[in-house]
Formats: sequence, structure tokens, C-alpha cells
Amino acid sequence: MARHLIIGDGTAFGVTNGLVDDGAVSIQKLSASGPTELVIGETIVDAPQIRIVAGGPDGLNVATPWFYGKDVVDFSGKAFSDATAQTSTILPVTTNAATAKEIEVKFVRSSGPRTSESFKFSVTIAASANVTNSGTAIHDAFEALDNIPDWLNPLAGDNGSGTVTFSGAKRGDTAQSGNTWDYEPVVFKVLVSINPETTQTYTVTNHVVDADPGYGDGFAVREYEKNQQGTSHGFYFRGHLPQQPTFMSATGTDYDMYNIVATKDGSSNSQIHGVDNLIEISIALKEGDADSAVVEAKLNGYFAGVFPALSL
Repeated sequence: MARHLIIGDGTAFGVTNGLVDDGAVSIQKLSASGPTELVIGETIVDAPQIRIVAGGPDGLNVATPWFYGKDVVDFSGKAFSDATAQTSTILPVTTNAATAKEIEVKFVRSSGPRTSESFKFSVTIAASANVTNSGTAIHDAFEALDNIPDWLNPLAGDNGSGTVTFSGAKRGDTAQSGNTWDYEPVVFKVLVSINPETTQTYTVTNHVVDADPGYGDGFAVREYEKNQQGTSHGFYFRGHLPQQPTFMSATGTDYDMYNIVATKDGSSNSQIHGVDNLIEISIALKEGDADSAVVEAKLNGYFAGVFPALSL
């Protein structure tokens, strides 16, 4: 599948010296006089062939191939939604024995790079510590560590009644090391190993909140853009051409995502003799922006009667 990414930052459509303005998104129709801007309300009948163009920061425009509206097999979209980190909790259930005991807390990661990885620490529970004090001891021991891996949030929660909450990292989070987690939210589980001589027990609840990558997060769009810079800018041989193009996405911006899939030959076949036959166009538009709504209105009008209108 030939994939293309168009990114708009909410800049109103305009053309300067023949180029679409930086950050603006243009939907162009092919006319007798060349490319002209699609007008809201124009349909496939009015403009059989279109392309989508984004103004770039380097004085360059990023454009999709021309495609026929009649060849589009999917027009869909999804509104921005926040990514959510997984959380797990530990709750001491009973008062500790009359002598201090050590427990071990272990975290096992099952997603992200290097499929599985674990991390553990030990904490001494004071003699006769009650539920609240034991929870605080676990919390404080964790936050006192200086080797917490990047895939765990270095801050834990203590609700003051014994429950300690641990969170996995999500894309864009800053780790204890100072690195930025650049993957989807971590999936992990917590285990507690108890000294057999202690009388205190612990309830571990994993997936109190499930990890959810969300949709349209600026960090995720940036990662997709990075992977697509070969298509958009010819940035393939990155060892020989180390000068990376300027990014069009902003990690601090939330995006609504639109998707257009068209066949290359006008058929409904995704492959022809085993060869890919699809063009996929992803359009990331700044969430809640008036100029993004204009682009949406043009797309809805163009596909009217063929695909349901979108309202992101």
C-alpha cells in the first residue's frame, strides 16, 4: 500500500509564490487550467480528480498523487482522544508482624521494544506497621530509587489509606533518566514476593486502568511522519543524507485524523496479480480548529452521497 501523510496546523488556506502556505492544507481539483482549489460543495461529479497538498516549513509542498473520486473505497476519520497509561495497585491487607520484614515488588513489561523486561526493588516493612504505613513505605521506597526504567512512571500514588498506584509510561512521557518514552503506553504487571515469616498480606490489582494509545496524539503523528519522510521528502538513505527535513507535526498538538483509500486502477481490488493496488492518505488536522473544519467541509461535500459525512 502506498501511504501518504498530510499535516495541517490550522493555518488558513493561502498561496504565496505558487506554493500553499506553511501549515495550510489544500484540496486541489484538476481543471483545464491546472490545479485549482476545491470549493465547498463541489462533488466527484464537479471535480473527478483531486489531490491533497500541505504547505511545508522548508518552502516545499507535500502532495499526494492525483486520484479519482470514483476510485475511493474508504473515507473515514477518528477524532483525537488522549492516550491513557496503564495503572496497577498494591494494597497491604493486614498489619505486619512484630518484627520488621522485607518484601520484593517486581514489574514485568509485556509491550514495547524488547518484548519482555522486568524490574524489581525491595522494601522493609517496619514491625507492627499498619496498612496505611506499609503502603506509604512501599510508595516512598519506589520514589527514592534512582534506577527506575524508562517504561515506568517514576512517580507513584499514595491515597493515604494504604493503596499504592504505579503507572506505565505513555508516548511523550519524560522518564527518570531524562529520556522521552517514544512508544505506545506500556502494558505491565506487578508481583509482590512476601517474606514467608511475615503475617502481612497484599492485594495486587493489575490493569486498574488499561493502557490505551488514544488517537491523533502529537507524538504518535510525529512518529508516523518520521516513517513517511521517504515518501514525502525522498528521505530514504538516511546514513548518506543525514540532513533530516523539518517536521511538519508538533508533539504538543492534538490532531483529528482522516483517512482516504483509493485504488490505483479504478477497480475494487486491493491487489492485482499479487501487486499492491491501493493508495492510503492520512490527513492530520489540528483538533477543534476553524480552518480544519473548512477542510473537513470540503471533503464531506466532495464525497456527499458516497460516504457518510464526518464531524470530528
